[in-house]
Amino acid sequence: MRLRTLLILGMILSFLFALGLLLRPDIVLKFFGLTGSPAESLLGQLIGAGLIGVGIIFWYARDAEPQALQAPIIALFISSAVAFVVGLLAILAKVPKGSNAWIGVILFLLFAAGFAYFQFFGPRE
Repeated sequence: MRLRTLLILGMILSFLFALGLLLRPDIVLKFFGLTGSPAESLLGQLIGAGLIGVGIIFWYARDAEPQALQAPIIALFISSAVAFVVGLLAILAKVPKGSNAWIGVILFLLFAAGFAYFQFFGPRE
């Protein structure tokens, strides 16, 4: 997989989750085993707003010069790795109910591994 492909995939997923969390946070949160309470829905909408920013970073980074990608790739790697750990700890503590919560944890793990590969081991292109 090329870095550009990883960035495009990240952009698509970020925008899709942002759209879902902004428009119907209750449905998205219930899919992941949360109740979709008003407080959770508000938090989901705020996360959706943040995902728009992440999607925009992915959008602009996909065509950037390799030298300009070091900071965004490190930032995306760290945020994906932290989100993986937080999500895994939440699942182990049985915060979300159901197995759908594993989808997010696995996605964060895959993105963290992808960004780690391109930052530390593989070629940028």
